[in-house]
Amino acid sequence: MTALEDDPIVGRFFDTPEKKAKWLVRLKIGYILWIVFMIIGIVTILILSF
Repeated sequence: MTALEDDPIVGRFFDTPEKKAKWLVRLKIGYILWIVFMIIGIVTILILSF
């Protein structure tokens, strides 16, 4: 398995620990938002189906 730092395309975003930490925080926030929007969508579909 290769590290993110060694990848020629995305390696520039993860070349320092500070950049890596910043992107991991952004990914966590994005993942949480995705879960929230999925729950809102499922609840909306359930409400509109009745």
